[in-house]
Amino acid sequence: MIAGSSLLFAYPLLLRLYPPAFKQRFAPEMLEIAQKAAPAEWPLIFGDTSLAIVRCWLEGSPSTAAEPNPYVPVGGSPVSAFGLLRGLALSFAIIVGLCYASHWWYYSVCLNAK
Repeated sequence: MIAGSSLLFAYPLLLRLYPPAFKQRFAPEMLEIAQKAAPAEWPLIFGDTSLAIVRCWLEGSPSTAAEPNPYVPVGGSPVSAFGLLRGLALSFAIIVGLCYASHWWYYSVCLNAK
């Protein structure tokens, strides 16, 4: 229980490292989610938050605290059909590569071990 309370003490300090606009918009929600997290989830929360902080500072955050409605209406998505097609092609290439690697591993490692 002491570890959980010390993690809850350290997490708001970590959230202060976000850019101001991002921190103002999302920090209360992130803190609420962290308070409800199980102890086993804390390493993932700290790791993900640490990487996200670096990413926000390097790439910038498009979200601002003055944003009234962060949801995109149906049909108003900024993602183009070409972007979806590239994502589909990349996903397909990754899946085919993983299938090939697992097939190679099965035949070279598993069957040679017999």
